[in-house]
Amino acid sequence: MTDQQLHIWLDRLIDGDLSAFDFIYSQTKHKVYGTVAALVSNKEDVNDIVSEIYCQLWKALPSYDRSRPFLFWLNGIVIKQVHNWRRQIWRRFRLFERNNRLSERLPIEMPDEPLLAHEIQLEIRNILLSLPFKQRIVIIYRYDYEYTYEQIAELLEILVGTAKSRTHLALKQIRKRYNHQLEQEGMSSHVYLKEN
Repeated sequence: MTDQQLHIWLDRLIDGDLSAFDFIYSQTKHKVYGTVAALVSNKEDVNDIVSEIYCQLWKALPSYDRSRPFLFWLNGIVIKQVHNWRRQIWRRFRLFERNNRLSERLPIEMPDEPLLAHEIQLEIRNILLSLPFKQRIVIIYRYDYEYTYEQIAELLEILVGTAKSRTHLALKQIRKRYNHQLEQEGMSSHVYLKEN
């Protein structure tokens, strides 16, 4: 489809025709998804970034210079959103690292807590650190900060349902890995007892 043919649909979209958005999306989604997938190492983030690209397209469409190719202009939005995503990830990572360093420096007093409970907390913390970033951050906000799902969604700029599903998936992974770890420890001690 040529840019001139596409301009008709762009005019309809500017006038509020949602079917025009569907048409433009269908004409560009393969290129956009392919570009984002090639630029982003974490494939779980591709859909979020593509959604943001199309939101920005909607907002910026009135400023589109029709003397320039549409796909080129759209790729400018793609690059900007990928850069924004990387910057956000980096900021959150740096904040998480800073909080970890701070919590490691602070003395932790646990006079009443049994040693076993402390070891369990350390194991769960290690499992938490092994989770994907998206799952890890919702667990931290939900259980360390005691934020509501609505607050987590607002903070991470995601849907409330997404915050809930990521929390559910993270808890499932923590349980699965912790139980697997317990089974391995039980099996290794069982093997150890047999050898003696």
